[in-house]
Amino acid sequence: MGEVPLGRTDIGHGLDHHVLTVETLYHCLCVRSNARIFNQEYWFGHVLHCQLPPGSASLTSFQGRSALMLHKNKQTHARSMVSNSAQAIAQLAQLRDPTKRQQLAMGVTDMCLAQPLAPSAEPVVGELLITLSGAIDAPTKLAMVEKLATSEWAPHSAIRHFAFDEIETACVVIRKSPRLTQQDMISLAETGSVDHRRHLASRPNLGLAVTDVLVKPGEAVILRALANNCTAQISESSLDICLNVAKDHMKLREALARRHDLSAEYATQLCIMLPENWREDLYRRFGLDKDYVEGLAVKAALSATSAGVDDEAIRAINAAEKSGALTGKYALTALRAGKAAVFDHAVARLCGLTPAQWRVALAMGGVRAAAMACQACGLDRTDYPIIHRALQRDGRMHQQLEGEAMNAAANIFRMYGPEKAANTLRQMGSRS
Repeated sequence: MGEVPLGRTDIGHGLDHHVLTVETLYHCLCVRSNARIFNQEYWFGHVLHCQLPPGSASLTSFQGRSALMLHKNKQTHARSMVSNSAQAIAQLAQLRDPTKRQQLAMGVTDMCLAQPLAPSAEPVVGELLITLSGAIDAPTKLAMVEKLATSEWAPHSAIRHFAFDEIETACVVIRKSPRLTQQDMISLAETGSVDHRRHLASRPNLGLAVTDVLVKPGEAVILRALANNCTAQISESSLDICLNVAKDHMKLREALARRHDLSAEYATQLCIMLPENWREDLYRRFGLDKDYVEGLAVKAALSATSAGVDDEAIRAINAAEKSGALTGKYALTALRAGKAAVFDHAVARLCGLTPAQWRVALAMGGVRAAAMACQACGLDRTDYPIIHRALQRDGRMHQQLEGEAMNAAANIFRMYGPEKAANTLRQMGSRS
């Protein structure tokens, strides 16, 4: 007869109990299913599960002791069977043939899926799966882990091990396994890599004990994954951390804006950092007062720069204007250098606005206001992306330069001349 691979077709034989015991597991592996593959262990399995064959005295002392105990005391023998079977199973993991190791790994995995493990069997099977996972090829390991991740009675030790494994394997367990405990997840949140924590942040139905630990470092990529997880519970203190980090991360702001568990006060603060189209959605969903929110946005725009910084900027603009250097390029150079106040005063002077009008127009109009300023200051449309990204960097532009934003900027350059752009900016900044 040829070798019989260990797979699901073997499971029905010998699994007559409500739980899978160590003895049954070993019997299925060595006697029932795969004796010819593991021939050197075959007689050991016979000693444990059947009558002693002739010549038992010639067996190893370890096997002989098991046979002797069978005749001495049934209770003692039962404990010995668990111990000896466990050791024999551990020996199976040392198989040198890669194909047989793969068969063993998938066979044990299928047994775990077929029925619950007895308390004595779980640590044995867990250790076997961990050992085998380091001795099989990556595709087989991934297939094994994918099956275990869906099992409600997979060995906890194996599941925890795989959760901290390489991310290609770990992500399956982190996202799916019901066997991960809250303490496992807290440990992952504290010590896992960024990738491990990102996948954990996307796991359904996370509780506050886990999300609070995930949020604490304030990493934008983790916060964004968590904000996108609509089933995760997020405490008020964690939401405050998210809001603070979101000031510099547009995608995080958008992810937070999609959530439905925000308070009206939180949604209001978030509105101030979002472009007009997102604000309209939040007004509707949370019943916010549009005038009140816009008033807060204006107040924030006008209070962002200190009087001392403004005074220094005014002196720089006066000197540039006197020397004939005050141009759109001058304003652009100042913005690129991180001199936001000098840029504001330069735009205001060139467009015939007050600095307050320009700041309010930018806060309320976003892309449209920035594109109009570019046009009114005599800058080329190719300069606009530089201005947009610099304003983004400073937290004053809340839209990515893509899709709708790019079209809006292009329309300004096509439809507005310098004078019309300056007049529209004055109107947009009238709330100052």
